[in-house]
Amino acid sequence: MVNIADLFDEAIVARRRPAREPDAGRRRVLGRLAAWLVAPACLMPPSPAAFANEVARAAVGAPRRIVVLDWDLTEIVLSLGVVPVGVARPIWYTQLDGDPPLPDEVVDTGLLYQPNFEVLQRLAPDLIVITAWHAMLRPLLERIAPTLTVTLYPPGVAASRGDAYLNMRTQTRHLAHALGREPQADALLARLDATIVRSATQVRESGAARWPLYALRPIDGRHVTVYGPQGLFDGVMRELGLTNAWQGGTDAQGAAETDLAALAQRPEAGAVLVGMASSGVPPELAQSPLWRALPFVKDGRLHSIGNASPTGGPVSAMRFATQLAGALSGATS
Repeated sequence: MVNIADLFDEAIVARRRPAREPDAGRRRVLGRLAAWLVAPACLMPPSPAAFANEVARAAVGAPRRIVVLDWDLTEIVLSLGVVPVGVARPIWYTQLDGDPPLPDEVVDTGLLYQPNFEVLQRLAPDLIVITAWHAMLRPLLERIAPTLTVTLYPPGVAASRGDAYLNMRTQTRHLAHALGREPQADALLARLDATIVRSATQVRESGAARWPLYALRPIDGRHVTVYGPQGLFDGVMRELGLTNAWQGGTDAQGAAETDLAALAQRPEAGAVLVGMASSGVPPELAQSPLWRALPFVKDGRLHSIGNASPTGGPVSAMRFATQLAGALSGATS
């Protein structure tokens, strides 16, 4: 019998980790999840009024012992200067991005969607932070501690047709309010704004905005993950004055898997490989005749940057903006 919790953890790690070898397993996992991605109504995030009441309840006395069952929210909590007492699979947070760094003493609370309830009880948290994807677990979690839902990407593709970049900023402020860290949120978002302005100036001066741009992560010699509308990368690119070359369908987090032939539909486009700054194009991709024939490869409009979470918070957005602007302006390779 399929364990949905294990599949989600495996799929999320696979989607966000830079691929270094052919990965049929990744496609198999994502394919098995495809029918589950359009979530039922019970998994939708609370209404704005309900969310405001929820945050207000959580904010009565700033909580000191926080458990976070999501890696992207862990990033935001840490960037607000709060160290959780427990996080779902800390090692995967560290391996995927790890910025801000997670202290070694943070306790492993189990899988993202299958937490260890005995561990949670022993931690005695003041607040458990979850996403709308955890909705079925909420009644059990609330027996342990007040539970706050903060969702960067609502379940279901149709639910995610908003602006992920603006939603990330809004949810950061909501979370900061619940944690009593509003000044820290103001400072964090001010840093993000300054980074965007500086990076947009680099992009404008480089002239790179004159062509659309694919944001890609290699999977194997024939397939890539492409980041399109409704994703964080897309929002940052628009803030920098860039046009996303991929306008096809995506999942709820703004990503899609496609073959190389689909990338030839925009011959004027450039491309950036995410997570490839130190290693360059993977050998199995570089050896592909179809890859070498793509216009952005032949015409020298291909760039590589380091890793950045495509679903993260302000720190991820700053890292992506800085690296992308540097690559396009020739400041980085």
